[in-house]
Amino acid sequence: MKQYVVIGAGRFGKSLAMTLYESGQDVLVVDNNEEVAQHLSEVLDNVIVADASDEYAIKKIGLSNFDVAIIAIGTNLRASIMATLLAKESGIPMVISKATDNLQAEVLRKIGANRVVFPEHDMGVKVAKSLTINNLVDYMELDSKHSIFEMKVPNSWIGKSLIDLDVRGKYSLTVIGVKNKDIFDVPANPVQIFGEDDIVVVAGKKDVIEKLVIKESNMSNF
Repeated sequence: MKQYVVIGAGRFGKSLAMTLYESGQDVLVVDNNEEVAQHLSEVLDNVIVADASDEYAIKKIGLSNFDVAIIAIGTNLRASIMATLLAKESGIPMVISKATDNLQAEVLRKIGANRVVFPEHDMGVKVAKSLTINNLVDYMELDSKHSIFEMKVPNSWIGKSLIDLDVRGKYSLTVIGVKNKDIFDVPANPVQIFGEDDIVVVAGKKDVIEKLVIKESNMSNF
């Protein structure tokens, strides 16, 4: 089992720590607000009060004992940089840092963050896409060009199989799996006939998938 340390218990850090804890992971949460820490300690086993911008206080945590560090500090740039730097210097294999803008993200990457996330931006994009693309169920961006879409099966696919449709050849897309009620087939069966209640999980170029989903959505309105 991996050991996680979450530094910063705002909305992002708290929800992340709670999700890890509820899935049975060992999690230590660090925050500089005593009231926040006290509240979290009622539901989490390991919560301590420490200032992420205080090098001595962070070193006392024993960061070298953890496998993953999530630096969930957004607005306090100094604390975000200090915590990320100390986590890397401690030898933690995976350091994930939160950023609020591109400049902060660039700084965090340069000092060693393995991954930089933009929770508010990512959620905004996801909600916007769910509102503007009717058939979209869920969405995850892999990089600036590639995404994974979970969507209702396109109408033109119903009654056909992946072999019939040649999705990879026509669109350069990969159908990862097919979901129907509580059954999720991964990998997708190439000879399975799609039904109208199916949900498909598709990976590929973001613009190609979006055009496909929007096209099918427009067709269903006629």
